[in-house]
Amino acid sequence: MRVLEVTHRYPPALGGVEREAESIARGLVARGHSVEVVTTDLSRDRPIARLSLGPWVDDLPVRRHRAFRTVPAPHGLGLVAPGMALDLLQAQADVVHAHGFGRAPTWMAAGVRRFRRTPLVVETHFDAGRGTPGWRTYARAVVRLTLTGADRVVAHTQIEEDLLASLGLPRDRIARIPAGIDLTEFDGWPEPTRKKLGSTALFVGRMSPEQKGLGPLVRAVARVPRELGLRLRLVGEDWGGRALVERLAHELGIEQSVTVVGPVPRPELLREYANADLFVLPSLFECTPAVLMEAMAAGLPIVATRVGGVPEVVTEGENALLCPPNDPASLAAALSRLGGDVPLQNRFRRSGRERAADFSWDRVIPLWVDLFEGLARR
Repeated sequence: MRVLEVTHRYPPALGGVEREAESIARGLVARGHSVEVVTTDLSRDRPIARLSLGPWVDDLPVRRHRAFRTVPAPHGLGLVAPGMALDLLQAQADVVHAHGFGRAPTWMAAGVRRFRRTPLVVETHFDAGRGTPGWRTYARAVVRLTLTGADRVVAHTQIEEDLLASLGLPRDRIARIPAGIDLTEFDGWPEPTRKKLGSTALFVGRMSPEQKGLGPLVRAVARVPRELGLRLRLVGEDWGGRALVERLAHELGIEQSVTVVGPVPRPELLREYANADLFVLPSLFECTPAVLMEAMAAGLPIVATRVGGVPEVVTEGENALLCPPNDPASLAAALSRLGGDVPLQNRFRRSGRERAADFSWDRVIPLWVDLFEGLARR
């Protein structure tokens, strides 16, 4: 089977969607299928930053097309990659798999589907965002003009499926496949139990203040009792949040408790997981955060906000404490409770390890193979 993966960005660009696209491609190749990737040359698009691949070597065919910004627009719609559109028209495949709700590559793949018979699968990675009237109008247009032309639309969670259905997408067009992680990265890690109070909280993700709730997080850390000795480490690309975090930490007098690490290579990220005592994700909105799955695989108890697909990834009271978004007081209470209760931490660690197994690529990739092969045969 020949599968064409189409995505806005692709590793070494950082991000959950990028890593998911790469993992699916590798998983298909490992099972004997042929995969090609069509993407842009971007590492990020606000502002535009292009990849400097250096020693990076793609071990499967990846065609990176130069992207240009035409007009300011949400979801990367102002970005055009003419070579990418031409590539999609000419590529030979049994199935096209496009990533992203409303991203420019998805629009292009949907347009090409009108002229070619190749089945199209769109994996939306979709969440409700801020849910403004303008967002809902745009989302309905995306469903009508791109998703209704796809042969299948893949949702990771029930809440994502319900949201797509509420925007007019027929449920019989939606397939449910969970996101996945590579559990082999955590093979041989020690039994997830600790005997001391937790003191290091780890955040991993793009440092975007519009999405990740970084302001409420720093304010929450300032409210945690000093005797717990809580320290916060933030790992990820700066999408406008670093200055906010550093300013708030200074204003609140907790500069010594907050460390902005920035983006790191994968081996160093795994060391951050290994050295942390708990994981925190205070997002204002989310789809299906792979970092929560990785945190559970690393044996970290979790504090997160009750948004998007988060409650379907973690289990409240079993491996995580969940809080309302944008609520520093609730977040501080959860961090204090978890940081000061070693038996609770250890129970969450063991339960999280068990839950992480549900997202292993060994379980998830066969679901993609079944979907693709069924469409290709049809």
